[in-house]
Amino acid sequence: MDMKDFAAKVVLTPMGPGRDEEFAEMLDEFRAAGEGGVYRGDFAVAWQGYSAFYSLLSQMQQGGFPRPEIVPMEAYFIESEGRILGELYLRRRLSPHLEQIGGHIGFKVRPSCRNRGVATAALHIALKKLGEMGIEKALVTCNSTNVASARVIEKCGGVRNADASLPEGEERRYWIETKS
Repeated sequence: MDMKDFAAKVVLTPMGPGRDEEFAEMLDEFRAAGEGGVYRGDFAVAWQGYSAFYSLLSQMQQGGFPRPEIVPMEAYFIESEGRILGELYLRRRLSPHLEQIGGHIGFKVRPSCRNRGVATAALHIALKKLGEMGIEKALVTCNSTNVASARVIEKCGGVRNADASLPEGEERRYWIETKS
């Protein structure tokens, strides 16, 4: 299957229970690629398995958990033909922290599915969803060393704004129109 066909089959599926084995396979890929930092902070519970991770995400969905500043969010698997390719998070509003790092949309793609248009397709879908929610411009950020994510954001129309200087390093900040 060529990359265009592959990307054309990308969908966002709301995370739900019962995806333990598939999630474990994705975790194994991140580990094998030396990407242990892909789940950190509150999300580090993912390394305990999907049940624990899904429980956390379910509680975070309405916002205010595990800390009051957590905003309401929706969690999706990025999929193609039923296979988990990555994850995507939509946030309806921004906290002061998300204005610097995280933004309205966060995404990650498993190593074996990168450079195939997956992230670009998923971000396009997410932008459309935010537009349908009445959000006209979305903030999307990435670490300044993550050139691949920066390319994805720019392909989707991202206009770079002032970067954020954080203890973890520089964070690129982009605004993207959600409506065409």
